[in-house]
Amino acid sequence: MSETNYERHKRGEYSDPSPYPEVKVLRPNLRYVEILMDDYAGIVSEFSAISQYLYHHFLFSQIDKELGDLLKNVSIAEMLHMEILADTIINLGGNPVIRGSKSSLQGNFWSGKFIYYGTNLCDQLKSDIDAEYKAIEEYQKHIRCIEDFHVQAILQRIILDEKVHICLFSKALQKYCGSEYSGKTTDIR
Repeated sequence: MSETNYERHKRGEYSDPSPYPEVKVLRPNLRYVEILMDDYAGIVSEFSAISQYLYHHFLFSQIDKELGDLLKNVSIAEMLHMEILADTIINLGGNPVIRGSKSSLQGNFWSGKFIYYGTNLCDQLKSDIDAEYKAIEEYQKHIRCIEDFHVQAILQRIILDEKVHICLFSKALQKYCGSEYSGKTTDIR
């Protein structure tokens, strides 16, 4: 898929305005595939984020349309990340089945146990923010492990969207819960 098609799928205010880099790799590398499988469908992954945010969307839409729309649109932005990762995995010589790698006990398939269902709106919004911080932390760790500047650029660009999601979820937490997130797991600067 070309860069222009990725741009066409962007979610406006739910994504950073920077363009996505072209998906290409220096050469096939199955070790990099295994690293990216965790970002794709491991415990802390795009697939987990999509599933968690859609579940929260279903609940939040009953409370407030604007809040429900936020979760729906962020989950769609995460779907684009998953698509970009799938294309990268294929270019690296892998098969983007719905499984992780190390995080999911050596390649087990994805499980609904990987998402946080939560008990109330405020708890769920905090878990959504936490999921974004954890994703950034994982992407930063994987950037250091992967010595392919094309793949590093893709992960760096995805991180920009995750930062936007943290800001959006933090605003929602303030608006609907009157509180700020205090469980930050990593520095996103």
